[in-house]
Amino acid sequence: MSERVAQPGNERLPELPALTGLRGFAALWVLLYHVWAMSGGPALRVPGIEFLRGSALLSTGWAGVDLFFCLSAFLLILPYAQWRYASAARPDTGRYLLRRVLRIYPAYLFQLAVLLLVAALFGYGRMLNAHELIAHVFLWFYTGWTWVAPLVGVWFTLPIEFTFYLLLPFLAPLIDRRRWPWLLLAAIAVSITYRILMHVAFADEPVSTQVIVVERLPGRIDQFVIGMLAGAAFVSAGLRGWRPQRPGLWFAAGVAGMIGVAASLIAVADRYWAGHPLLYVWHGLFSACLVPVLLASAWNATPARWLFANRAMRHLGDISFGVYLWHMPIVLVVLPLLPEAWSQAMRFWALLGAVLPASVLVAQVSHRLVERPFLRWKPAHRQ
Repeated sequence: MSERVAQPGNERLPELPALTGLRGFAALWVLLYHVWAMSGGPALRVPGIEFLRGSALLSTGWAGVDLFFCLSAFLLILPYAQWRYASAARPDTGRYLLRRVLRIYPAYLFQLAVLLLVAALFGYGRMLNAHELIAHVFLWFYTGWTWVAPLVGVWFTLPIEFTFYLLLPFLAPLIDRRRWPWLLLAAIAVSITYRILMHVAFADEPVSTQVIVVERLPGRIDQFVIGMLAGAAFVSAGLRGWRPQRPGLWFAAGVAGMIGVAASLIAVADRYWAGHPLLYVWHGLFSACLVPVLLASAWNATPARWLFANRAMRHLGDISFGVYLWHMPIVLVVLPLLPEAWSQAMRFWALLGAVLPASVLVAQVSHRLVERPFLRWKPAHRQ
């Protein structure tokens, strides 16, 4: 379903097609990263152009999750911004939460059931004991005294986003023009403080453990709030009839900023988890660069329209959640089938050639048979 913006007094929401395609790009970026990493992280280059390294883009593909988080916050705040700025009715919290549950749980539980069935019938994968099953049902990953690892690694981000869903109704009143600077400063302070404290507390643990504790919601609340404020700014500008004459320049500036911030991370990659300053601020910096990209895409700027509003990217955006959920299990099935003698680059291209179409196909099935029927049940927001 295409992204829509709430309008005062209007139940029907106009589409923002470039944002739908942008969500598809985020899923594709994460998929490309995992395919690249699982094939050995080959140094891909464009023939004859030594400085153009495809591996630089792929090695930062996990930033697609940052894009998911910011974009989600941008879209979810729109009806609340109409409430705060245009005297529209306050969105009903019960309806809002039901919509969020129906957006995530049917597709996720369907995948969980399929993976457990495959493990039971064919011995591929692993079964869950009662404690682990309860943790999976309630998305309690790496929580409490006994950590439960998710069956699929990418599920780790689901409780982060869902916890933000629960917080949003409480944060929404703070987007008033006199309060939002304090909201932003508070979010940045919480994020940096949490990341510093967790890194210090777990400094002697493996990097994999540090990732789990540092990357929880308190350490990423800044990028959710940044996305919220970008969405609020979009609504406010629309209500005042303001739109930049050249939104394409906003898009270009945002992309340039994203590249610069990503390049800075690549340059210090070997020191990042050792406590480099970027460990504490990188997600916020990247999200700040995403703001003009999100706004330009919402304004349907020409480059955003060309890149993301086309039919292929919009379809990928519609099924993006399924692509995100299913691509790693497919990677793990295909990877052992590739000859060990192949170079890393050959393994990358072969793995991509199998995983991308298979992920799209499975995501399409999930969207049509599971997600879309439940999405039709979602009650409309009352404006």
